[in-house]
Amino acid sequence: MSRRECRRAVERAEKKLEREQLRWQSRTFALREHVRRHRLAWLLGGGLGAGFVTGLIPWRAGASLGRLAMSLSTVLLRSPLGLSMVQSARRRLTRND
Repeated sequence: MSRRECRRAVERAEKKLEREQLRWQSRTFALREHVRRHRLAWLLGGGLGAGFVTGLIPWRAGASLGRLAMSLSTVLLRSPLGLSMVQSARRRLTRND
């Protein structure tokens, strides 16, 4: 494959990605607006749901899941990409849409 063909393939893929992103944004607009307007209700409902599910998990399994989550987060934060991933997630969560 020549350089020109590679560039064309990349440009086609970028255009396709952009079209799909626009389509996804148009499909999820109503949901994003609802979540933006009722952010506190979603937070409280999510906390209530998480607490309910956590209450259903047996102690031993809950301790194992917690230990696994902490181990995975430690590995992530120690990795070279960990800080950049956390910063990227923070920027996405705090940006104003």
